[in-house]
Order: sequence, then structure tokens, then C-alpha cells
Amino acid sequence: MMEEYLIKKVKAEEILGVIHPGSSMFVESGCAEPQHLVRKLIVDNIDLSDVQVYTTIPLRTYSDFGGDAGSRFRIHSFFVSPGMSGPFSTGKTDHIPLSSDMLDRLIREGSIKINTAVIQLSPPDEKGYMSLGVTVDIVRSMIDHADIVVAQVNSFMPFTCGESLVHISEVDHIVEYDEPLVSCPVEEFDFETKQIGEHVANLVKDGSTIQIGFGRIPDAALKAMKTKKDLSIHSEIITDTVIDLVRAGAIPEGNMITGSFCIGTEALFDFVRQNRQVRMRPLTHVSNPQVILTRTPFVAINGAVEIDLTGQSCIALGEQGAHFGALGQPHFNRIAQITKDGKAIIALRSTSRDGSISRIVPRFTESKMGIFTTQTDVSYVVTEYGCVNLFGKSIRERVLELITIAHPKFRKWLLDEAKRMNYIYPDQVLPPEDSLYPARFEHGQTFGGKDVFIRPVKITDERGIQNLFYSLSSDEKFHRFHSHVTSLHHRQAQQMVNCDYKNSLALVVEASEAGKSHIIAITHIIMDDEEAKRRTCEFALMVHPEWQNIGLGSYLLKTMTQIAPELGFEVFRAYIWEENTKMLHAFEKLELHRYATTGYNVVKLEYDLDPLAAPREEPRTHSGGNHEDDGLIIPDDLDLIPDSKILF
Repeated sequence: MMEEYLIKKVKAEEILGVIHPGSSMFVESGCAEPQHLVRKLIVDNIDLSDVQVYTTIPLRTYSDFGGDAGSRFRIHSFFVSPGMSGPFSTGKTDHIPLSSDMLDRLIREGSIKINTAVIQLSPPDEKGYMSLGVTVDIVRSMIDHADIVVAQVNSFMPFTCGESLVHISEVDHIVEYDEPLVSCPVEEFDFETKQIGEHVANLVKDGSTIQIGFGRIPDAALKAMKTKKDLSIHSEIITDTVIDLVRAGAIPEGNMITGSFCIGTEALFDFVRQNRQVRMRPLTHVSNPQVILTRTPFVAINGAVEIDLTGQSCIALGEQGAHFGALGQPHFNRIAQITKDGKAIIALRSTSRDGSISRIVPRFTESKMGIFTTQTDVSYVVTEYGCVNLFGKSIRERVLELITIAHPKFRKWLLDEAKRMNYIYPDQVLPPEDSLYPARFEHGQTFGGKDVFIRPVKITDERGIQNLFYSLSSDEKFHRFHSHVTSLHHRQAQQMVNCDYKNSLALVVEASEAGKSHIIAITHIIMDDEEAKRRTCEFALMVHPEWQNIGLGSYLLKTMTQIAPELGFEVFRAYIWEENTKMLHAFEKLELHRYATTGYNVVKLEYDLDPLAAPREEPRTHSGGNHEDDGLIIPDDLDLIPDSKILF
């Protein structure tokens, strides 16, 4: 074996002639780029003429791009990484838009004929096998179909497990040259990126198999999963962050880490060296739907540069560190949605890094942008402001969902543009710009043996609140609204979900059934009697009939008495129909000082939220006689808005 190795061993300068004018080359890329051979055979080779250079993920930028109009060579890349974005945007290189699951077919079927494949390998073992190490990619197909294979043998290249072996007999020329591999360290995460990562991690269940795309945000999501359990990785890209998950126990021993590219630093290269937990596989295996469908639940986490109001997302050029190219994003995104309990997640910042441009847009802003996730394939979208699920939503619903996770300073602009494009109701309103969603009030609880999720209301809850209203009986509607009402249309419902989280706040309770969430209760507090000396809020509540009498209403009442002081309220007020004994009984449980009056069958209750407040004179109680009783007004034409004292 070693005799054959020595026969094929040459210096790079001795094989310059193997690259003929008009020929095509493949150069292995990523962290496995054979840098010495690239310098000697391509960049410094002044005799090249009209050579086409194909590569997958070129992480380094070249000092020369082949002369005017590619007279010496022209680079064709399936993915434009940050280092190559400048040359591509100025027309010095070409980009071939193709999903990674199609790359092997491109070579196998001869759509691109490769004359010379330039790759990098580890030193051979005693049986004459060398390893592709940190990048398997489509290199096997290139070796099988190229006329000539030139390998840089580098002792820095780790010997990896999986399908990475290349025998000496499969290589035509061997150039020994030791040099550190291309390094691609994980960048420091800013606050927004960390927030996005946390939101993504919250969507991932224990036991999931994870795929991540290229970039900071997918890495931040992995970083936020240290407390998860029983995770596995099945992804084109493996980064240094995977090491953190292994050390934290999130990826336990025995759970597989499958990848095709290691994009990271020396720490990652050392980690994968002879590590049987890590299997380096070709893209044909990693992207194989039959393989992915066995890795349930499968979660695909990918980035985007922009997403439009209909849910289409794209990756494009523009700001520093941007990248362009699909890799397997659309493929994994689609397959994740058909795996059992799978999730397809698109994550992006709400703005450019300097905050000057919204990344949620009415329409894409640059002509070079390519759509990678279509309207029909979008599901979860995450920014630093939260997460929405667009699956099965109408364009109108998607617009509102996406506006809720846009940067607050761009929400009115997006709303106005959506109205101009006739995507939403002309009278649609939003909370004020400075109304930040109070995620701190999100929490889970159990009632009647069933788990529910309690969170602040969003403008996108309008239909859910309407459905809750229609679940009530006529008597229940009357008890809660103090009027005979039969419908709750858009204009009324949107006021119930349009909170500023300061002077008004509502919590909704979600229950899941067959994987579908629906609202089973809503509770409000809203500032009442602005002229009062003490800041007063009014309380209201609706609970689905099937969820009554199990303590849910009492819990929400107590919760709101705890939240109200946080918002600066001093007095907690409610108006209850006197026959609504269940609600009156719930209020009796409150351990707060109470004042009560009645008028026209309505009980007015007030509670001091400040335990140090001076005692007041007990109000008078009336049974009727006029329409006004100590500030209690019961109009004849009650409307259905929160500040009309009628939401019980």
C-alpha cells in the first residue's frame, strides 16, 4: 500500500499541467478546503485559461478571481458564504441555486463534467485508507466521476467515522502539505440573537433530532438547548456548539450526531477525530427523506434575511456577514413538517444589525433575493420579539401574526402597507408602539388533570376569542355581558385583544387537543375611571363551559389581583350580575379588603390592592330606583368593549 502511495506522491508544482484550458475543476470547500493546492494549482497558476472552478461552501475569500471576465478561471459556488458575498455581488463569481439534495444528481447525471477534483485527506492508515475528515459533502461523487483526483494529505485533518474513507487507489496524485484547517469560529451572540435562540429552544421538545442551517442564529438556538434532554443531531452542518450540548448532557452518549460538514474550529476537529458518536455522511444520506422520517420528532432550524407579510422567506446579500444559497434549507423545512411532531422553524432578526431596516417586509427589498421558503411551506417564524406559527393561516392572519414579532418601530408602517395592499381590515388597529409583550406572565398550569398554557393576549387572538364567546350559552352570555348579545364581530372583538400591557392587560388560556391549541378562557383588567384619585382597574372574565367549575376562574381572578399592582393599580373593581353566584363566590375567596354596592341587579365590588391604604367609608347599598348608584352606571345600550363594565 505504501509503495503505491509513494509512487503517487508529488509536489504541487509538478502537476500544474493536469489542468487544461477550458476544463472544469471541483475544489473541496468548507473547513476542508485544500488551501495549499488552491494557491498552487489555481490562484498562483498563471497558465490557467478559461478554467471553471466548482465549489460548495467556500469559507475563505480568494486573493484573485481569475482575471477579467474569468479569463484565467471562474468560480461557481452552490453557496455564497460571507467571505464570498462581496465578489458575488460585484459579478466576479457565479452562484448556482440548487438544494443540497440535488447536488449529487447534478454530478451523477453528468450535468457538470468534472475533469479534475482537488480534495484534502488525512494521512493513510495501515490498510491504505485516508479520511475525508471534516467534510464529506459530495466529494465521493466527485471522486467517482472526475477524470483526475488530486489530494492534499494533511496531518491536521482528523480521521473521522462514517462514510469518509478514500483508498489510495482512488487518488491519482498525492501532495503532502501540513497546515491548519480553515477555521470558522462561532461569533459572539448579541442580545437579540440570544433572545431568538431562547425562543427557538422553547419550541424544541426533549428527544428531538435537530437540523441547523448556516449562521449565527441557528447556532444561538443550539446554545440555548443545554438544558434539553435526549437530543440528536442530523444536519448538513455540525458546529462547535454541538460540543457544548454533548458536555451538558443534552446529547447523551449513544445518541447519534450525523453531519456532512464540520464548520468550526480546532476544538470541533479534535472532537470528531475517531469519535464513533459522530458519523460523517454524504449529502445523499443526510438529505434522504426516508432517513429523516425515522428521526422523529425532527426539528429544522434555519435562518432568513427577510420574510414578507405572506410568509415567504429569503436569504440574500446586503449586510456584513450575510450569506446566500439554499443548501438543504427548503428540503429539511418541508420534510420536518411531515415527520411526527416535527417542526420547521425560520428564525431571523426583526431588523438589520444597525436597526435601520425591518427584516419583516411587505415585499422583498432586493432583486437578488431568492425565495427559499414559499407560502405553502412556512410554519414557525421566530424573531427576538417572539414566535408565531403560520401553518394553515390566511394571508390576513399571517400579516397580523408577523407584525406582532416585528420591531415595534416598524409595526405601524407594516400595518399601513398591509392595508394599502388589502391584506387586512381597513379598521385594523395595533397597540401603541411602546407596548412590549410581557412574556414574564407566560406560564403553565393544570386544571382537571389537563395542562394549559396561560399568556398575555395578542391581536392575533381575535378569532379565538370569538370562538370562545360562541361556546357560551345565552344565560352565560347575559351573566357575563349584562345584556342579551348573540354575536361578537371583528370591531368588537379586536378591542378585547388590543391591549397596551400598561393600562390594559388580558391573559388567555390555551388548551391543546390533537395537536391544535384553542383559547378556553380570557381575563381582562383595564383602567377604569381615569378621574379617580386612586388608579383603578376593572376586571372581567370568560371561561369555556367545559372548563368551568374546576378552579380555573378563581385562579385567573387571583392571578390578576397579583398582576394589577405590578401595573400600578391600587383598586381592583368588578361588576357582577347578582345571580352570577359562582363568580360572587370566587370573589369571596380573595383575602383583600372589600367594598360592595348593588344597583339594578348588578353588584359592584372594589378591593384595595394596597394593604396600607387608609380605610374608606363603606358605600351605601341600593336595590334600584335609578340608573346611577355611587358611580355605577348601567346604560340601556351596552356595547361589548372592555371599558363598558360588561365582560362578566
